[in-house]
Amino acid sequence: MKVNDMTLEEKIGQMLMVGFPSPIYDDHIEELTSEYKIGNVILFSRNLKDKVQLQSLCNNIQMNMIKHTGIPALIAIDQEGGMVTRIYKDATYLPGNMAIAATNNPENAYKIGEIAGKELRALGININFAPVLDVNNNPSNPVIGVRSYGENPEKVAEFGINYIKGVQKENVIATAKHFPGHGDTSVDSHFDLPLVSHNKERLYRIELYPFKKAIENGVEAIMTAHILFLALEKNKLPATLSHNILTNILRKELRFNGVIITDCLEMNAIAKYFGTAKAAAMAIKAGADIVLVSHTKKLQIEAFSEIKEAVLRGEISIERIDESVERIIQLKEKYKLFENPYPDENKIKTIVGCKEHQEIAKNISLNSITIVKNENNLLPIKKQKILAVSPETVPISGVDDTLMDKVSFAKAFVQKFGGVEKTIPVNPDEDLINTIREESKDKEIVVVGAYNASLNEGQVRLVNSLLEVNKNIIVVALRNPYDLLKFKDVPTYVCAYEYTPLSVESVLEVLSGNYVAKGELPVSL
Repeated sequence: MKVNDMTLEEKIGQMLMVGFPSPIYDDHIEELTSEYKIGNVILFSRNLKDKVQLQSLCNNIQMNMIKHTGIPALIAIDQEGGMVTRIYKDATYLPGNMAIAATNNPENAYKIGEIAGKELRALGININFAPVLDVNNNPSNPVIGVRSYGENPEKVAEFGINYIKGVQKENVIATAKHFPGHGDTSVDSHFDLPLVSHNKERLYRIELYPFKKAIENGVEAIMTAHILFLALEKNKLPATLSHNILTNILRKELRFNGVIITDCLEMNAIAKYFGTAKAAAMAIKAGADIVLVSHTKKLQIEAFSEIKEAVLRGEISIERIDESVERIIQLKEKYKLFENPYPDENKIKTIVGCKEHQEIAKNISLNSITIVKNENNLLPIKKQKILAVSPETVPISGVDDTLMDKVSFAKAFVQKFGGVEKTIPVNPDEDLINTIREESKDKEIVVVGAYNASLNEGQVRLVNSLLEVNKNIIVVALRNPYDLLKFKDVPTYVCAYEYTPLSVESVLEVLSGNYVAKGELPVSL
């Protein structure tokens, strides 16, 4: 495919990646592809029912994109594992980054990457928006947390590189995110614009380090962060829109020659302050190759028009456009999309969700469970008179999936060990806290599943209130390990790093004594 032979519209179409609302190739995506020549797609849970439907969807996307543009599509997904898993039926449910890091074996990151790569490619998905290479060193980070491999930049780099190698070996493009680092923020960029005020020396030593290493090890794509880095950008522009960060630092200094993709431009950090369409042109001017507009058709069309206008006005040079399109086409060629972009029906039947993959995932999940302390020797559980309390899974950050099946740790616990179960809201009120406190007085053990209690004060009050009347308390952190910082007097504390059916099953195995916990904390408490 020669870039010189393409029209301006076709070129801009290659530089956009869009989402659409339904599980079929609908009018929304057809209009964007046929009228605007848009050449890349992102899928969410709303687009997925099961593997047969997904195969048909990816087939239709490719057939229509090739028909309208002559070029196969990048079909992307956020299949990070753990709490950010878009395909959770039929495919193998994989542990997330902090759980993998807790096994303290980087080889596990490679294995998980390999499984993700095999299954995604079989289904027709050719780019994964993973791994997260943010160094999570801020306990009150509301959006990264357990999506990170931990607080140590060397460890984040080592695990991340292994994951990248596993995915890319299977012909799926890995995407390191969120450059230059979303780990030390206390604001979720889905909702507002975070600010990182560290000096340059510290940013290079910690935040940028894993990205630098990933580039040296051949990562193909990098996703930008919608964050203000005052030391790297004087003009109060977030990294996604900063020429200094994307072109001077990422391209020239770190020598990244792959594809730069923006995080979604409909996120509030961008939409609220710059406007999605306007930001699309600004991001390309800054050096991005592909701009991501995940949801709204009107904004997707406006982004296309805004970029086109900026080129026609001479604000963005045609050379700048060509350079990006060249990179995108080369990546599609390198990953053999021109040869065969379609799902593989045979592999979907034999590989996706196969027993072997599930065994590996289960094993890694078991090895991640961490007993931080067991002061009253309450583990393994031998007692009968037990109260188990936990919230159900609910989305607690902008990236969490609203469509995932609900899990209740307390229910699963009582099914295995007996006792009384209470499923509570993420932020229980005083009345409920007092009721549970009363109920706990005569129990031999109280087991509490905490779900980001460090960011949900009701859970903190509950645990501290229970400690006043019963000293035999086991807290299982079902997401952020940092919850312990809010109730240091808890005698028994276990970390599961994620709240999924897989991790709940693993933690119950450890609590029963059937499996000896081997996990180590990837963050310091």
